[in-house]
Amino acid sequence: MAGAGPAFAGSALPPLHAELVDDATLSQVSGKFFGANMLVGLRIDLVSTMHSAQGGTAYASGSMQVVPDGNGGYLVQVHTDSGAGAGNGAALADGRVASGGEQLQVNGIGQVAQIAGDGNRLGNLTAISFTDATSAGGSFNGQASSASAAGAMSASISFDPAVGASLSITGPGSLLAQQIGSDAAGGSIRQLGQIAADNVTAQNQLRLQLFTAAMPDSWQQHLGIKQALAGMDGVGR
Repeated sequence: MAGAGPAFAGSALPPLHAELVDDATLSQVSGKFFGANMLVGLRIDLVSTMHSAQGGTAYASGSMQVVPDGNGGYLVQVHTDSGAGAGNGAALADGRVASGGEQLQVNGIGQVAQIAGDGNRLGNLTAISFTDATSAGGSFNGQASSASAAGAMSASISFDPAVGASLSITGPGSLLAQQIGSDAAGGSIRQLGQIAADNVTAQNQLRLQLFTAAMPDSWQQHLGIKQALAGMDGVGR
């Protein structure tokens, strides 16, 4: 997919905001007491965009949602999209380098920004929220990967059960990347931006929604019986 594309504004997610999660909310998403909430699914949204000084543009976006299917299993839905526009050509190389961040190993959430140049704008944003399961939904194209290239601009995104989610955008002297669960610990979120050029605008956005729902009475009764039987295991007959 190639072309002297526009700014791809239509592909961007709505503006994200940081949300503080208090202890009261956290305490309600675990445990087996009456009225307890439980985690029942999740949704991940990723989007990255880059605009070079030469008019080149590239974007990649993707979503993955995991929710109960009503039959004791889970429904996994994915959506990916990407695009690129070549602009007026590649920037001249001048020896500047921004590197090293791609080698970092992260446990938890890591955000890396490396910039060598003038007039650049780079943002890394991650938002994590707890959401009622009734808000799950949306449309998905079922494509687990997408890739585009035009001139010096390229963009790709993929969801792979073996390594997690991976997104990458490259331009003249510039790199954006987002990865989820790709490190050895399997539970990491990493955002990376490297710019060794001038007048580049680039942004990574990631939103993780954890879906919660009240624990059904039948589940609580089942857990209660299971715990009672487990407690009787050591009782002699």
